Amino acid sequence: METQEIIQSFHNQFDYQPVIKNINNFKNSKDIFAVGMGGSHLAADLINDIFKEIDIKVHSDYGLPNKINKDSLLIVSSFSGNTEETIDALNSALKKKIPLIIVSSGGKLIEIAIKNNLPYIQLPDNTIPPRMALGYSIKAFLKILNKNLDFKVSKTQLQKRGFDIAKKIKGTIPLIYSSSRNRAISYIWKINFNENSKNPAFTNYFPELNHNEMVGLGNNNFSFILIEDDNDHLRVKKRIKIFKKNYQTISIKGNAIYLIILSLWASYYLALENKVDPQETKIIDNLKEELSR
Repeated sequence: METQEIIQSFHNQFDYQPVIKNINNFKNSKDIFAVGMGGSHLAADLINDIFKEIDIKVHSDYGLPNKINKDSLLIVSSFSGNTEETIDALNSALKKKIPLIIVSSGGKLIEIAIKNNLPYIQLPDNTIPPRMALGYSIKAFLKILNKNLDFKVSKTQLQKRGFDIAKKIKGTIPLIYSSSRNRAISYIWKINFNENSKNPAFTNYFPELNHNEMVGLGNNNFSFILIEDDNDHLRVKKRIKIFKKNYQTISIKGNAIYLIILSLWASYYLALENKVDPQETKIIDNLKEELSR
Protein backbone atom coordinates (compact mmCIF):
# COMPACT_ATOMS: atom_id res chain seq x y z
CA MET A 1 0.00 0.00 0.00
CA GLU A 2 1.27 3.49 -0.82
CA THR A 3 2.38 5.54 2.19
CA GLN A 4 -0.11 8.31 1.49
CA GLU A 5 -2.95 5.78 1.43
CA ILE A 6 -1.81 4.24 4.74
CA ILE A 7 -1.80 7.64 6.45
CA GLN A 8 -5.15 8.68 4.97
CA SER A 9 -6.75 5.49 6.31
CA PHE A 10 -4.84 5.43 9.63
CA HIS A 11 -7.89 6.50 11.67
CA ASN A 12 -9.72 3.38 10.42
CA GLN A 13 -7.35 1.25 12.51
CA PHE A 14 -9.30 2.35 15.58
CA ASP A 15 -12.39 0.55 14.28
CA TYR A 16 -10.51 -2.73 14.77
CA GLN A 17 -11.98 -4.99 17.47
CA PRO A 18 -9.23 -7.25 18.88
CA VAL A 19 -10.01 -10.80 20.03
CA ILE A 20 -7.97 -12.62 22.67
CA LYS A 21 -7.39 -16.17 21.48
CA ASN A 22 -6.91 -18.94 24.09
CA ILE A 23 -8.50 -16.52 26.56
CA ASN A 24 -9.00 -19.31 29.14
CA ASN A 25 -5.22 -19.28 29.60
CA PHE A 26 -5.09 -15.50 30.04
CA LYS A 27 -4.20 -14.34 33.56
CA ASN A 28 -4.44 -10.59 34.15
CA SER A 29 -2.41 -8.68 36.72
CA LYS A 30 -1.84 -5.17 38.04
CA ASP A 31 1.91 -5.75 37.72
CA ILE A 32 2.29 -5.35 33.97
CA PHE A 33 5.38 -5.52 31.81
CA ALA A 34 5.69 -5.16 28.04
CA VAL A 35 8.57 -6.33 25.91
CA GLY A 36 8.96 -4.86 22.45
CA MET A 37 11.38 -3.05 20.18
CA GLY A 38 10.90 0.07 18.05
CA GLY A 39 7.31 0.65 16.99
CA SER A 40 6.15 -2.42 18.93
CA HIS A 41 6.40 -0.78 22.36
CA LEU A 42 4.87 2.58 21.38
CA ALA A 43 1.34 1.53 22.40
CA ALA A 44 2.57 0.79 25.92
CA ASP A 45 4.40 4.12 26.11
CA LEU A 46 1.34 6.03 24.96
CA ILE A 47 -1.06 4.24 27.31
CA ASN A 48 1.29 4.97 30.22
CA ASP A 49 1.08 8.69 29.41
CA ILE A 50 -2.71 8.74 28.96
CA PHE A 51 -3.77 6.54 31.89
CA LYS A 52 -1.89 7.71 34.98
CA GLU A 53 -3.23 4.79 37.03
CA ILE A 54 -1.50 2.32 34.69
CA ASP A 55 2.22 1.59 34.93
CA ILE A 56 3.41 -0.70 32.16
CA LYS A 57 7.11 -1.34 32.63
CA VAL A 58 8.58 -1.38 29.11
CA HIS A 59 11.55 -3.66 28.42
CA SER A 60 13.33 -3.14 25.09
CA ASP A 61 16.14 -5.66 25.28
CA TYR A 62 16.96 -9.35 25.35
CA GLY A 63 15.86 -11.44 28.32
CA LEU A 64 13.43 -10.30 30.98
CA PRO A 65 13.26 -7.30 33.32
CA ASN A 66 14.67 -8.02 36.79
CA LYS A 67 11.51 -7.40 38.80
CA ILE A 68 9.10 -9.57 36.81
CA ASN A 69 7.69 -12.62 38.61
CA LYS A 70 4.95 -15.25 38.41
CA ASP A 71 2.35 -12.76 39.66
CA SER A 72 3.11 -10.36 36.81
CA LEU A 73 1.71 -10.18 33.28
CA LEU A 74 4.10 -9.91 30.35
CA ILE A 75 2.76 -8.46 27.09
CA VAL A 76 5.02 -9.78 24.33
CA SER A 77 4.74 -7.34 21.44
CA SER A 78 6.29 -7.63 17.99
CA PHE A 79 4.37 -6.48 14.95
CA SER A 80 6.26 -8.79 12.59
CA GLY A 81 6.41 -11.61 15.12
CA ASN A 82 10.05 -12.23 14.22
CA THR A 83 11.94 -9.68 16.33
CA GLU A 84 15.03 -11.36 17.73
CA GLU A 85 15.08 -9.63 21.14
CA THR A 86 11.35 -10.21 21.68
CA ILE A 87 11.53 -13.92 20.83
CA ASP A 88 14.43 -14.24 23.27
CA ALA A 89 12.31 -12.57 25.99
CA LEU A 90 9.38 -14.89 25.22
CA ASN A 91 11.57 -17.99 25.50
CA SER A 92 12.90 -16.75 28.85
CA ALA A 93 9.34 -16.13 30.06
CA LEU A 94 8.25 -19.63 29.05
CA LYS A 95 11.17 -21.17 30.95
CA LYS A 96 10.30 -19.18 34.07
CA LYS A 97 6.55 -19.76 33.60
CA ILE A 98 5.72 -16.05 33.60
CA PRO A 99 2.05 -15.36 32.67
CA LEU A 100 1.98 -13.68 29.28
CA ILE A 101 0.00 -12.65 26.23
CA ILE A 102 1.35 -12.16 22.71
CA VAL A 103 0.47 -9.26 20.40
CA SER A 104 1.63 -9.73 16.81
CA SER A 105 0.50 -9.84 13.20
CA GLY A 106 2.08 -13.25 12.60
CA GLY A 107 5.55 -14.74 12.32
CA LYS A 108 7.26 -16.94 14.90
CA LEU A 109 5.43 -15.43 17.86
CA ILE A 110 2.00 -16.50 16.60
CA GLU A 111 3.41 -19.93 15.70
CA ILE A 112 4.70 -20.32 19.28
CA ALA A 113 1.39 -19.08 20.71
CA ILE A 114 -0.65 -21.59 18.72
CA LYS A 115 1.74 -24.47 19.46
CA ASN A 116 1.72 -23.79 23.23
CA ASN A 117 -1.92 -22.67 23.63
CA LEU A 118 -0.76 -19.26 24.80
CA PRO A 119 -3.16 -16.30 24.88
CA TYR A 120 -2.59 -14.00 21.92
CA ILE A 121 -4.04 -11.22 19.79
CA GLN A 122 -3.28 -11.44 16.10
CA LEU A 123 -3.17 -7.99 14.50
CA PRO A 124 -5.00 -7.75 11.17
CA ASP A 125 -2.47 -6.34 8.68
CA ASN A 126 1.18 -7.36 8.35
CA THR A 127 1.76 -5.49 5.07
CA ILE A 128 2.44 -2.06 6.57
CA PRO A 129 5.41 -0.84 8.63
CA PRO A 130 4.98 -1.31 12.42
CA ARG A 131 5.19 2.43 13.12
CA MET A 132 2.25 2.95 10.74
CA ALA A 133 0.19 0.21 12.41
CA LEU A 134 0.21 1.88 15.81
CA GLY A 135 -3.59 2.15 15.89
CA TYR A 136 -3.94 -1.64 15.78
CA SER A 137 -1.40 -2.05 18.60
CA ILE A 138 -3.11 0.57 20.76
CA LYS A 139 -6.46 -1.20 20.37
CA ALA A 140 -4.86 -4.55 21.28
CA PHE A 141 -3.22 -3.15 24.43
CA LEU A 142 -6.48 -1.45 25.47
CA LYS A 143 -8.28 -4.79 25.06
CA ILE A 144 -5.78 -6.50 27.34
CA LEU A 145 -6.05 -3.71 29.92
CA ASN A 146 -9.85 -3.45 29.61
CA LYS A 147 -9.64 0.30 28.86
CA ASN A 148 -11.33 2.57 26.32
CA LEU A 149 -10.31 5.76 24.54
CA ASP A 150 -12.17 8.33 22.46
CA PHE A 151 -10.56 8.12 19.03
CA LYS A 152 -12.48 10.95 17.39
CA VAL A 153 -10.16 13.34 15.61
CA SER A 154 -10.74 16.21 13.22
CA LYS A 155 -8.81 15.51 10.02
CA THR A 156 -9.29 19.08 8.81
CA GLN A 157 -6.02 20.58 7.60
CA LEU A 158 -3.97 17.68 9.04
CA GLN A 159 -2.31 16.86 5.73
CA LYS A 160 -1.59 20.51 4.90
CA ARG A 161 -0.24 21.14 8.40
CA GLY A 162 2.14 18.21 7.98
CA PHE A 163 3.23 19.55 4.59
CA ASP A 164 3.92 23.01 6.08
CA ILE A 165 5.96 21.56 8.95
CA ALA A 166 8.08 19.51 6.55
CA LYS A 167 8.80 22.61 4.43
CA LYS A 168 9.89 24.57 7.50
CA ILE A 169 12.24 21.93 8.91
CA LYS A 170 13.79 20.70 5.64
CA GLY A 171 17.58 20.59 5.91
CA THR A 172 17.58 20.73 9.71
CA ILE A 173 17.71 18.30 12.64
CA PRO A 174 14.31 18.41 14.38
CA LEU A 175 14.29 18.50 18.17
CA ILE A 176 10.86 17.56 19.50
CA TYR A 177 10.17 18.89 22.97
CA SER A 178 7.18 18.40 25.26
CA SER A 179 6.32 18.09 28.93
CA SER A 180 7.03 14.73 30.57
CA ARG A 181 3.32 13.87 30.25
CA ASN A 182 3.70 13.75 26.45
CA ARG A 183 7.05 11.96 26.16
CA ALA A 184 5.52 9.08 24.19
CA ILE A 185 4.09 11.44 21.56
CA SER A 186 7.44 13.24 21.26
CA TYR A 187 9.18 9.90 20.77
CA ILE A 188 6.69 8.88 18.07
CA TRP A 189 7.55 12.08 16.18
CA LYS A 190 11.24 11.29 16.53
CA ILE A 191 11.04 7.76 15.16
CA ASN A 192 8.79 8.78 12.29
CA PHE A 193 11.34 11.40 11.22
CA ASN A 194 14.08 8.77 11.60
CA GLU A 195 12.41 5.92 9.73
CA ASN A 196 10.08 7.67 7.29
CA SER A 197 12.17 10.74 6.47
CA LYS A 198 15.63 9.15 6.98
CA ASN A 199 16.40 12.29 8.99
CA PRO A 200 18.18 12.64 12.34
CA ALA A 201 15.75 13.75 15.03
CA PHE A 202 15.86 13.81 18.81
CA THR A 203 13.50 14.36 21.71
CA ASN A 204 13.59 15.60 25.28
CA TYR A 205 11.14 17.08 27.76
CA PHE A 206 10.56 20.05 30.03
CA PRO A 207 11.73 20.83 32.66
CA GLU A 208 14.64 18.36 32.39
CA LEU A 209 16.04 19.81 29.14
CA ASN A 210 16.35 23.24 30.82
CA HIS A 211 18.96 21.80 33.17
CA ASN A 212 21.34 20.43 30.54
CA GLU A 213 20.44 20.10 26.85
CA MET A 214 19.45 23.74 26.40
CA VAL A 215 23.04 24.82 27.08
CA GLY A 216 24.33 22.81 24.12
CA LEU A 217 21.91 24.08 21.47
CA GLY A 218 24.04 27.05 20.39
CA ASN A 219 23.84 27.94 16.70
CA ASN A 220 23.55 24.38 15.43
CA ASN A 221 21.29 23.42 12.57
CA PHE A 222 18.25 22.49 14.65
CA SER A 223 14.56 23.12 14.25
CA PHE A 224 12.29 23.03 17.30
CA ILE A 225 8.87 21.38 17.43
CA LEU A 226 7.08 22.03 20.72
CA ILE A 227 4.16 19.85 21.77
CA GLU A 228 2.05 22.02 24.04
CA ASP A 229 -0.71 20.82 26.33
CA ASP A 230 -3.36 22.80 28.24
CA ASN A 231 -2.96 20.29 31.10
CA ASP A 232 0.77 20.89 31.54
CA HIS A 233 2.00 22.18 34.89
CA LEU A 234 1.85 26.00 35.06
CA ARG A 235 5.61 26.26 35.54
CA VAL A 236 6.22 24.01 32.54
CA LYS A 237 3.99 26.29 30.47
CA LYS A 238 6.09 29.25 31.59
CA ARG A 239 9.30 27.43 30.67
CA ILE A 240 7.92 26.73 27.18
CA LYS A 241 6.89 30.38 26.82
CA ILE A 242 10.41 31.56 27.73
CA PHE A 243 11.96 28.98 25.37
CA LYS A 244 9.83 30.32 22.50
CA LYS A 245 11.23 33.81 23.11
CA ASN A 246 14.77 32.58 22.51
CA TYR A 247 14.27 30.16 19.61
CA GLN A 248 12.14 30.01 16.50
CA THR A 249 9.72 27.18 17.16
CA ILE A 250 6.81 25.29 15.65
CA SER A 251 4.06 24.77 18.23
CA ILE A 252 1.56 21.92 17.90
CA LYS A 253 -1.36 20.94 20.09
CA GLY A 254 -4.10 18.32 19.99
CA ASN A 255 -5.13 14.92 21.31
CA ALA A 256 -2.83 11.92 21.00
CA ILE A 257 -4.38 10.54 17.81
CA TYR A 258 -4.31 13.91 16.08
CA LEU A 259 -0.63 14.34 16.93
CA ILE A 260 0.27 10.81 15.77
CA ILE A 261 -1.39 11.34 12.39
CA LEU A 262 0.22 14.78 12.07
CA SER A 263 3.63 13.19 12.72
CA LEU A 264 2.99 10.71 9.92
CA TRP A 265 2.11 13.48 7.46
CA ALA A 266 5.04 15.68 8.49
CA SER A 267 7.53 12.80 8.20
CA TYR A 268 5.98 11.67 4.91
CA TYR A 269 6.39 15.09 3.31
CA LEU A 270 9.89 15.46 4.75
CA ALA A 271 10.71 12.12 3.09
CA LEU A 272 9.57 13.60 -0.22
CA GLU A 273 11.70 16.70 0.43
CA ASN A 274 14.67 14.41 1.20
CA LYS A 275 13.91 12.33 -1.91
CA VAL A 276 13.71 9.05 0.00
CA ASP A 277 11.21 6.19 0.23
CA PRO A 278 9.24 6.62 3.49
CA GLN A 279 8.62 2.88 3.88
CA GLU A 280 12.11 1.56 3.15
CA THR A 281 14.37 0.81 6.15
CA LYS A 282 17.21 -0.96 4.35
CA ILE A 283 19.82 -0.25 7.01
CA ILE A 284 17.69 -2.03 9.65
CA ASP A 285 17.04 -4.94 7.28
CA ASN A 286 20.78 -5.25 6.58
CA LEU A 287 21.54 -5.34 10.31
CA LYS A 288 18.98 -8.12 10.86
CA GLU A 289 20.50 -10.09 7.98
CA GLU A 290 24.01 -9.75 9.44
CA LEU A 291 22.75 -10.84 12.88
CA SER A 292 21.06 -13.92 11.45
CA ARG A 293 24.30 -15.28 9.94
